[in-house]
Amino acid sequence: MAERVEAEHASLDIDMGNTRTKWRCGAEVGALPSPRLPVLQAAPARLRVATVLRNRDEIAAAAWDRYGVNAEFAATSACLGGVRCGYGEPERLGVDRWLALVAAWRQTRTDTIVIGAGTAITVDFVHADGRHEGGYIAPGLGLMRDALTQRTADIRLPSSKQRHAYIEEAPKDTATAVLLGTSTMLLAFAQAATESFAARRGRAPTVFVTGGDAATLVDRLGTPVQYRPHLVLDGLPIALP
Repeated sequence: MAERVEAEHASLDIDMGNTRTKWRCGAEVGALPSPRLPVLQAAPARLRVATVLRNRDEIAAAAWDRYGVNAEFAATSACLGGVRCGYGEPERLGVDRWLALVAAWRQTRTDTIVIGAGTAITVDFVHADGRHEGGYIAPGLGLMRDALTQRTADIRLPSSKQRHAYIEEAPKDTATAVLLGTSTMLLAFAQAATESFAARRGRAPTVFVTGGDAATLVDRLGTPVQYRPHLVLDGLPIALP
């Protein structure tokens, strides 16, 4: 069922990822499977979109049909909000990563790490002076688990198993072994990236975590973490004021 909320002529901001579309309109927030759009009671005043999908024309057409407004698309730039992109070709950095790291750095203006635990897990490093150092990309939990279930025999992950299951002892069944093994890989990757940046900088950074699998990291990363589920949405008004 489509989500229906009062727009009250607020701006509708959309973060359209590979799997989920997160949105915010005024005080209302929600999530839908990508590339669906929320159903509003009234047309928003404007529509700002960050999408990693290659379907801008389709999104723009669907938005016009549904809301009667032109979609404005954010793009990665060489500099935004005091942050300088570390990529030699800024357009090759995903706009979701860009908006998230800009929004996070502006909250602290210190050495900053942004970990996005979504379809892929991404880690981006920003220096206190706003220089984006670059980052890492690795498969997320879903991709790792899909690789095991699709490329090996007799591995089944029943839907009753908790996605972020964690126990203190070694698992004694295959499904739990996969869940815990992949969660441990995600955690170890994030931990290694965090420790490496801290060593390079000689001080502890501020660590932000966002994305659908952030729960795997928030309580176990071994360093204080700020959970911010809407960093990309927070970055949209900076890119498209």
